[in-house]
Formats: sequence, C-alpha cells, structure tokens
Amino acid sequence: MAIDQPLGPASANAASPSATAAAPLARASAEAAPLSLDTALPDRSVHVAIIGAGHAGVECAWALRTAGVEEDIMLLGAEPHPPYERPPLSKGLLTGATTADRIALRADAAYEKQRVDYAGDDPVIRIDTTARLIHTRGGRRIAYQHCVLATGANARGITGVTGERVHTVRGLHDAHRLRDAIRPGMRLLVVGAGYLGLEAACSARKLGAEVCVLEQQQSLMGGRVCAATVERMGVLHRDAGIDIRHGVTITGWQRTPDGWRASLADGTVMDAELVLVSIGAIAETALAEAAGLACRDGIVVDEQCRASAPGVYAIGDCASAFRAELQRHARIESVQNALMQARTVAATIAGKSPPAPKPPTFWSEQHGRRLQMAGLVNPSLPSQDILHVTAKGWWVERYQQDHLVAVEAVDSPVEFIKGVPRIGTPQAHV
Repeated sequence: MAIDQPLGPASANAASPSATAAAPLARASAEAAPLSLDTALPDRSVHVAIIGAGHAGVECAWALRTAGVEEDIMLLGAEPHPPYERPPLSKGLLTGATTADRIALRADAAYEKQRVDYAGDDPVIRIDTTARLIHTRGGRRIAYQHCVLATGANARGITGVTGERVHTVRGLHDAHRLRDAIRPGMRLLVVGAGYLGLEAACSARKLGAEVCVLEQQQSLMGGRVCAATVERMGVLHRDAGIDIRHGVTITGWQRTPDGWRASLADGTVMDAELVLVSIGAIAETALAEAAGLACRDGIVVDEQCRASAPGVYAIGDCASAFRAELQRHARIESVQNALMQARTVAATIAGKSPPAPKPPTFWSEQHGRRLQMAGLVNPSLPSQDILHVTAKGWWVERYQQDHLVAVEAVDSPVEFIKGVPRIGTPQAHV
C-alpha cells in the first residue's frame, strides 16, 4: 500500500485542482478519435464491463446493484482463482494461518445471486473505445456501454534478478510459491522495507527463515509513518531476529550455486538462498495505453474516476487521481481507496451523487501488532508529530500547516477511530 511518485506535468497545475484533474480529459476530447475498423458482431453486449476482479472490481459490481443498476454486469478476471483478498497474501496465507478458500471476496453463489457474470482466467487483450468493444484472449468480443478498468498494479522488479529463487508477492500464486520455497534455517534476502516487505519478513521469520531486509532509505515503510513509529516497529523486528539494514546501496547481483549474492556499496556481500523483491508496484496500464487513454504513472482520472475516453473509468491501484492533500495526481494503493472509487463509479453510472470523499486508510500487521494509518502527509512539507501512549500501544497526530493531516495508531483502535474524523481540522494551540 503506497503512494507513487509525482506525475510530472500534472504537478505543474497544482494551484488549480479541478483544472489539473480535468486537463487530460479535455485534451483527449479535443483530439479526433481513431476510426474503429472492428465491424464484426460482438458475442455479448453488457451495460457495464469491469476489467479486473480484485477488491475494486468486485466492489464496483456490488455497488452498481446497490445503486439500482439492473442491466447486465460482467466482471472479467485474468487469474484462474475466484476473486480473493490481497492483504493476507503477505501475512496469514504466507504463514499457513489461513487458506485460499477462506480469503475469497465473495462466495461463489453470491455472483449468481447478484446477477454478476464473473468470467475468470480469460485476460482482456484489447479495448476498442470507439466501438466500445472488449476482446479477450479466449476470443470473446464483448460490447459495453460503460467499461471500468480495475487492472491493479504489478510488482516492480530488478533487472537481471529473476528465476526460481527470486520472488515477489502480488497474487495468490506468488504467495503460494514463496510459502513452498521457505524452509527453516534458509536465508531470505528481502529488498525493500515497505509494508509488504516487512510483513513478508515477519511471516518468513515465523516459518523459521533467517531474514535480512535491505532498505535504500534511512527509514521504514517508505517514510509514510512518523519517526517514533519507525523506531518502535524497528525494535520489534530486531527483537524477532530480523536484520534490517538502512541506507543500503546494492551495486551488483550474482547468481551462486545456492541462490544469490548481493554486493553492497560499503563492500559487504550478502548471500541468500531466496530473494524477495518488494520495491513497490507499477500500475497495470498496458490495456489503457494501447487504447489511447491518458496515462501518467497510472490511468489519469477525474474526481468521478472517468478516464480520457467516453464511457471508460479507472479505479483502484491502476488509477491516478488528483489529491488535494499532495497537490498533485497520485495512485493510492489502499483497499479502502479502491472501495471508495468503486462506489464513486457505481453512483456515477447510476446517475446518483457519489459518496462524500474520506481520507484514505491503510493498515499493516507486523509481529502481532496492528498498525493503522489514515490521511496523507505531504513529503515536501514539514510535519509536527504528537505521540500519545495508550494501554497497549500508541497513536500519533500528524500536523502540517496547522492542520491535522494524518493519524496513525498501533494497537489503539479506539483512538484511531476517534482521530480519523478530525483529519482536516485546525490544530488547537494551547
């Protein structure tokens, strides 16, 4: 769960959020749409086609029904598995505490009950936004009135570091593959100390692996929690026997008979049987780009999640929307954000008012401690962080420009719930 880097030209119009959000759409509509040469009849026509069967896609289908849409809805998934929750992949599923059937987003029968036509294991290969036609790898041709892209994001890799002993965790297959590879006493090198990397490190340690985490920054979790939380969570990792190294520059990689060797700038050499690459994600925009949609580190959307072609929307990890908190476009990798955007699109298609915006929320579980976060901190501005100790943990108020912009809490759910509605309010000076 992360916020990607600025989107270049989008940040230049930061003083005018509405203009920034609408600019790509205005530019796209001003250009002549390509002439569609696709004249064959479709196999099926639907009111709404949703491409991507993760949290955002499934929620959009359900929200459409809740909003009163009665026409046909088709949910297209690329994976062979029924839609499932993503957060457990680096936690309970990796340790074996839960199983794939227990993390299904909906029961199989629920799709039929909601009249949602789910088609899995048949990736979409092309979208013709002029003809409003979708082509799948299996040969389906689906005509749509509204198309919702919920294609998610892919793990960012390291050039040349691939193969049987190299892992990422973005899908169910990835988690199963890593789980099967870990053995007690095995050395695991985790590259990246973001939420997912640290969660996977915790899980691997529980399975008996010797874990070392290499992080380029001097902080943990991408600098998205305050220094006090970083320090306290770091202690938990060290106490669990996880070696975390900050400010590391990897200068080279070499295959070895047992796995991989990473050479560091300070001359240190790290050997491991397994490597987990957890250095962020890249929005899955291949379909959108091929269809001519405006993309800049994600599919550019307006406040109603409309992309730059009529009848096309984008939601979830693949969508880049203007964030007033950051004064730029950004992708927000958060289940809560995916659900909110799904409901926004459903309301728009149904001709109803979208839900009121809420601060994005995030969560992580590390060594049995639950970390909850809400709001966005602008990394270009200084922040004042106020820490409060609670019975079982702590919580933090984070202020920028005399306003509460974020709260975070560890094992303090009541304080977190009370703090979230206060985001955006002025700081009280005593």
